[in-house]
Parts: sequence; structure tokens; C-alpha cells
Amino acid sequence: MIAFLETEAVRNEAMKMACQMLSSDSYSFPPSSGCRLSSISKRPTFAVMTVRTAGGGERILRAFSGLINGSPTAPGYVNPCFSKNEYARASAMNDKRIHELTERIADGATGLEEERKALTEASLARIRGLYSFSCWDKSAAGLPEKAPTGTGDCAGLRLINTALRNGWEMTGLAEFTLNDDGSLSFHAPCEERCGLLLPRMLGLRFLYADGAIAVIDKEAGMLSVPGRGEEKRDSAAYRFHSLFPSSPEVCHTHRLDMDTSGLLVMAFTKEAHRAVSMQFEAKTVQKEYEALLEGVITDDEGTIDAPMRLDVENRPCQVIDWERGKRAVTRWKRIRIEIIDGRKYTRVRFFPETGRTHQLRVHSKFIGHPIKGDRLYGTRKEGERLMLHASSISFIHPVSGSRVSFSSAAPF
Repeated sequence: MIAFLETEAVRNEAMKMACQMLSSDSYSFPPSSGCRLSSISKRPTFAVMTVRTAGGGERILRAFSGLINGSPTAPGYVNPCFSKNEYARASAMNDKRIHELTERIADGATGLEEERKALTEASLARIRGLYSFSCWDKSAAGLPEKAPTGTGDCAGLRLINTALRNGWEMTGLAEFTLNDDGSLSFHAPCEERCGLLLPRMLGLRFLYADGAIAVIDKEAGMLSVPGRGEEKRDSAAYRFHSLFPSSPEVCHTHRLDMDTSGLLVMAFTKEAHRAVSMQFEAKTVQKEYEALLEGVITDDEGTIDAPMRLDVENRPCQVIDWERGKRAVTRWKRIRIEIIDGRKYTRVRFFPETGRTHQLRVHSKFIGHPIKGDRLYGTRKEGERLMLHASSISFIHPVSGSRVSFSSAAPF
């Protein structure tokens, strides 16, 4: 994750928070603990979040990561992602015996390491079972199996969990550490630990969000926008608007086929939506896709210029039509030849110059090399996905006016 709602406003709040912590020589952390922040050898990560409550009010939330001075909580900071009382009971269950064994081992006793290890692992398992993370759809999730130590204890994740649990709309998030010179180092939610939980909690995999736009990495099989009927409501746009209800109802600036994975740009405001959508209409957005095509393509690159239209007798399929079709142009470059289960495939990059429905899928079939796993224009095995991924996108940011670029590696 590059950045998530790290707006200028919330960075200013982080600076205010840091100034408050450093403004007095008598400052201690947690407050009134007597533990000076400057004396802590391993500085914690702090985070501040701005939220909009259901009634439209604004709140500022604060969090720190892990434990400080042996405590996961402090006045003025949000709670961790578990019950404090249950955590204390689980921690104390084997604590006395573990300490006894540790002291005896230190005194030279042997044969006790296995018992201590077993008791420690049992305590950790109980503690891991206490974690509960609120999700975008009001459900709850636990810790993933074999998650690294410290998963669920990051400051930013605690704030996201608090906002989701209370139904508050997140408007800004900044995570930072305090440097010795009083400066702040900002960082995005970590991939190693938070990356295991946030897609489930948020319902979407965010690569970037700044208050004007968001770039998500849509998974294959998810609709970009709601379809007709309640059973087709769930989609990337629906989940985004559920998280950020103040965003425009039409928050998507473009679409990807349900079977296609990859980069999708959402808008937090009507102005941002209009600005990015106009770039798609003007064909100034630069897009790249990666795909696995059936068979071997010997040329290094080429251009497919074949007009398309809807196949009215076989919706939603599209067909090549040289008389009534709309112009469709795709440039491509070969990456390499691959052998999968004894069959040869060609991995290619696509550079669409037009944006017709199913364009890359139809053009691949047109040249005799359907995309692997294409249920409409090729063949798909049971459980197989369409091997097509929107891997890169570049456009002018609607606020800064600078060109921004994002990329996502193909998951196949």
C-alpha cells in the first residue's frame, strides 16, 4: 500500500500531536506513567485519524502501536483490537509458571525448555484468538493463520478498526514515528502485517487514496459497478461508497470486466470524478494490461485494428464487424513464451488505444490466440480465472495537476 488517506490536513494533525508530546520536559507516556518518551529505546509508531460520525460531526482519533511501558492502552488513545480484560487473563494464565521456569533455567536447571516453550505457545495462541477486526460489511475477522508476530497491533490498523466498528467515515490517516531531532517520518500501512488484514476489513485492496482519488487493485470475479438486481449489488463501487458515503454515488471513473483483475480509479468528490472521467473520454489516460494468450506468437509486437460491436443475439459478447463495428485498436508486445501443464502460452502486454467492451478479449480471439481462462471467447477449466490483469495506469491528478502513475504485478 503506497498511502491511505494521508491528506495534508491529517499530516498537520500529526504535527500538532507530535508537538504536544514533545512540548514539555515532564511529558511521559503513557500519561502519568513516569516513563519519558525520550527514554524509550524502541520508538513506537503513532497514528492520527480524522473521521466523520454518522451525525456529520468531526472527530480526531489517536493510536500507538504494540505496547508501551507494558500496556496496550493509554488515556486518549483508541483501544487495541481485542478485549483488554480478556487479554490480561490470557496473559496471566501461564505467566507465573513461565517466570518460574525462566528463573530455574537461568540458575542452570536443564530439561525445562520444552515445557516453557509449550506454555509460551499456548499463551500466545489464546491471545491470538482474542483479536477481532471490524469489516466494511459489519462482519468481523480474526487473525490470519501464521500471521507474523505483531499483526493486528499497528497504530493505523487500530484506528481503521475503531472507525469501522463505530460506523464512522474515515477522512484522513497519518502514521508516523518521532525522530530524535523532533521531526516526523510518515509511513503507509505495512504490507507485511496490515496487508494481510486491510483488504478483508476494507473490502477492497487499496494501493492509494488521498481524499480526491483512490486507486484499488480489483480482484478477478468482482463486478466494477452494481448490476441489476440485489444479487448483483456487491461490487467495487458499492464497497467504496459503503466505506465513504460522502463520495458521489457514481464514484467509479472507468470499469473493468468482472473477470479482469487490476487497477481501478475511484473518486471521493464529484469534481475529481469529472476531471478523471474526462481524461478517459479524451483518451489521455495511459493503460497497460498483462495477459497469457493460448499458443505461441512469434512476432515481438504488433497492432490489432479491428472494429467491434455488440453481438445482439449473444449478449454480452462482442463481435468483429467490418461494416457496422466501432473502431477498436490494440497495440501489443510479447514478453515471453511459457509452458504450463505441457501447453505453450505467450505472455503479452496490451496497450489499448480505444476502450471498447471486451476489446482485449475479442482482439485476442481475432488473432487466433484467446486469453487463457476466457469463458466467453476461449476455454476455461474448472476453477480457472481469466488471465488478464490491468497492470498499469497513468493520468493527470485532478487536484495537483501532475501526472501520477500506478502499477500492480499480475497475480498469474
